[in-house]
Amino acid sequence: MANLPHDTADNSANWLTIDAACQLLGVDQSTLRRWSDSGKVPVFRTPGGHRRYNEEDLKALLHGEARPRRRMSRQVLTDLSFSAYESDFLRQVRSRRWYRAYNARQLEELRALGRKLVDLAIRTISDRTDHEQIAEEGQAIGRRYGTMSAEAGLSADDAVEAFLFFRYPVIQAMTRFIEEEQIPVKRSGRIHMEISQFLDQVLVATVSAHTAANG
Repeated sequence: MANLPHDTADNSANWLTIDAACQLLGVDQSTLRRWSDSGKVPVFRTPGGHRRYNEEDLKALLHGEARPRRRMSRQVLTDLSFSAYESDFLRQVRSRRWYRAYNARQLEELRALGRKLVDLAIRTISDRTDHEQIAEEGQAIGRRYGTMSAEAGLSADDAVEAFLFFRYPVIQAMTRFIEEEQIPVKRSGRIHMEISQFLDQVLVATVSAHTAANG
């Protein structure tokens, strides 16, 4: 599989909301959406469906410059997928019992583990690397999820629901990778299968660790 190159300019990019992008370009939202949908302006969509624009792409458009299509680095793909998930989805789960069961330290660790899980998933589909090693690292994250859930007093059902929540950025990253790389349908199907297998292994490790901690 093709590697995602590390683009330093992309790593330092300033990502704008649609409002800020419209102000920069001097156009209304309907115009910018039309340009985005036609491919004239590259756009990143968050898990909540919000659009984000690379400021440098917009400035190039203003100056009439043709910017070549740039691949996102793995780090940028992880950052955008996870930051969007934090802003859009954390608001939706703060009232859930399983979320309130974690203390501040545990939530901070869960966020760090979530970022690592996204990065591992991206490596699974983008690198020529040791998939067995990646699977082992993913299972280690799952075991930590399970142990922490048991420590927080969560039931097995709540632990699984928490895992399903923290896996969402992985799905977002996979979707973005397929879009960025313009993956053919046949290969995108294989990618979905690989990520599903990876996440299934993490989930099994989560449940096993939770059961062992309560045993």
